Amino acid sequence: TPRNMFGFKDGTNNLKAEQPEDLAQHVWVAKGDETGGGAWMAGGSYLVARRIRMHIEVWDRTPLQEQEDVIGRDKKEGAPLGQAKEFDTLDFAKKAPDGKPTIPVDAHVRLAHASHLGGIRLLRRGYNFTDGSDGVGHLDAGLFFLAFMRDPGKQFVPMQRALAKSDRLGEYIEHNGSAVFACPPGLADGEHWGQALFA
Repeated sequence: TPRNMFGFKDGTNNLKAEQPEDLAQHVWVAKGDETGGGAWMAGGSYLVARRIRMHIEVWDRTPLQEQEDVIGRDKKEGAPLGQAKEFDTLDFAKKAPDGKPTIPVDAHVRLAHASHLGGIRLLRRGYNFTDGSDGVGHLDAGLFFLAFMRDPGKQFVPMQRALAKSDRLGEYIEHNGSAVFACPPGLADGEHWGQALFA
């Protein structure tokens, strides 16, 4: 799994192409969906794109343990806190010796996990970027967040609201560009792009 500009593995718990049932449920628009596209979007998907600036200098001054608590994963291995390997199951019920949750209640992986969002999942990809300096000596760098989904109003908006309420990662990032795109379905033999839309 690739690492983001904060040095953490990014995308470990993502949907996989080998999970067609999950893609059908969470990514592909179905006939009869209430999303704004109508029948012409059936078989397509919606793309949310965001430019997320990461405050690298502030993050780099943050102690490792705090970084791991903010994310909810071990920085070196990518394992969920309290586990050993990257793809070990996230155990949100596990307690540390002090009685507190091993994965803090405001950790990014907890708040963004489907079990805390009524089953919401996205097919997401993150791409690192660096755009030099911001003009006052700070690095202008971060993540291009791309997520495909069946219905932005029922998937992305509730997820973003949950993260905005208490995600500690919010202290270290800022969203400075956002867009939503309708991606029509692919083409069968004899069809042309957007045929159902312009029929």
